[in-house]
Amino acid sequence: GEIIPLPIALRIFVDVLTGLHDAHELCDEQGRPLSLIHRDISPQNVLVGSDGIGRITDFGVARAEARLSSTRGRQLKGKIAYMAPEQVRADRIDRRADVYAAGCALWEVLTGRRLFTADSDAALIHMILQGVPQSAAAANPDVPAAIDAVCSRATALEPDSRFATAA
Repeated sequence: GEIIPLPIALRIFVDVLTGLHDAHELCDEQGRPLSLIHRDISPQNVLVGSDGIGRITDFGVARAEARLSSTRGRQLKGKIAYMAPEQVRADRIDRRADVYAAGCALWEVLTGRRLFTADSDAALIHMILQGVPQSAAAANPDVPAAIDAVCSRATALEPDSRFATAA
């Protein structure tokens, strides 16, 4: 129930976003981008090592463009509360869906609360499609304006309004 001190939270997220960007930039043996998307960024999939470095885990639902034809239909994979709106609509997603999920996790670390909570998956999906209900700074006045702006842009409803990369 306590909020992680801001410098520690930001250090963890810089590490996570650096790792996420590196995963997004992976190429095959011929140098062609794999277009890897994690699809399950959430606080449960961020570990902090004894060295203090934040790391992304559980690439179990990650998908590379080369494997698109081998995945099952338009099935939702991952934790719904962290899915980008385009992901819950089963639209085509790209790295900006991971940026959105990281923004949701950052919002929660900054505020000490869940961003989206609902009694059913359907209600949760409806909330996600409506957009983030309030800024991190509105939920926690101690969040600096610049950090709040980053979090708001990362969780924008439309992918084109988000950061293009995790970097």
